[in-house]
Amino acid sequence: MMFFSPGLVRARVLTGLVELVSAHGGDAFALVCDAGISPACLDDPEATMPVAAFAKLMRLGAETLDLPDFGQRLATYQDITVLGAIALIAQNAETVGEALEDILRHYTYHATATRSRLTREGDMVRLQHGHDLSLSIEDRRQIIEHMFMNTVGILRTLTQHPGHDWQVHFDFNPYLPPERYAEAYRCAVNFGAEGCWLGFPAELLDIRLAGVNTGLRVAGERYIRTVLRRHPLDISLQVKDLIQCQLGTSNCSLPLIAQQLAISGATLQRRLAEQGTCFEDIIDTVRQQRAKELLSVVTLSTQRIAECLGYSSQTSLTRACRRWFGTSPKNLRRRESSV
Repeated sequence: MMFFSPGLVRARVLTGLVELVSAHGGDAFALVCDAGISPACLDDPEATMPVAAFAKLMRLGAETLDLPDFGQRLATYQDITVLGAIALIAQNAETVGEALEDILRHYTYHATATRSRLTREGDMVRLQHGHDLSLSIEDRRQIIEHMFMNTVGILRTLTQHPGHDWQVHFDFNPYLPPERYAEAYRCAVNFGAEGCWLGFPAELLDIRLAGVNTGLRVAGERYIRTVLRRHPLDISLQVKDLIQCQLGTSNCSLPLIAQQLAISGATLQRRLAEQGTCFEDIIDTVRQQRAKELLSVVTLSTQRIAECLGYSSQTSLTRACRRWFGTSPKNLRRRESSV
């Protein structure tokens, strides 16, 4: 079984779904079920679900209710509290810049597959968003538009700035008249860009937030650290990272990896099973990927490669290569070198 780490997101992103769907004569419960999401997520904002299922939900909502901007509309029912404990931390930062850094630093608590970056380019700041997911064009568009509508709203909340001089950039083509986008985002919206990002004046980063409570900020940080340790959204990805760092050492075993995650071995096995994988599958896939990399280094002996992969003998490496690639390490090395 190949290792696959699904993107997960907190059910807080469903905030306002019932109201939006009901306002247009739809059935939110049916939509959630059709998207493969547990209806329990409607009542438990801290629950998690696959990002792909959430994207499918928005696509189904757009198709069923004839609302092509469903993702954007859903975001209008939400505010900074959609981030849960991250909002508590951000709203108690000293400045807007620190608040945004806090959000990006802790975002894996909210969603695992999102990749965001904040860069300063002279007098402007670029806040870029993307996803490490394979989604259909329509599903990806719904996800991106939902995220950027939320991002614009959160930035307006933090800065108390109207943001009419901001710019939203999308790497896809518009599906509605461009003026509809400008009306929705209340700023310029451009298409066909390289990546998806929000641009705004760098001076906004220096705005100091009012009513800062350092105690609440610390409490929020502590809460997220605890939750991510005890109830991580993507524990399989954490296990994979630890294995990659320790493959070939005595630490690369389930009991020791579980200890590093501050949970029992049985709990680790159960949580991996909930994500459709197991420790053995993850370490096998990491070994397969590492083996292909190491076999391309002609100066490394197969004995040394076996040791680097945590095998006790070359025989174990040979058996594994035949299972993974259908041939021996020697033949694989010869085949790769001839390409």
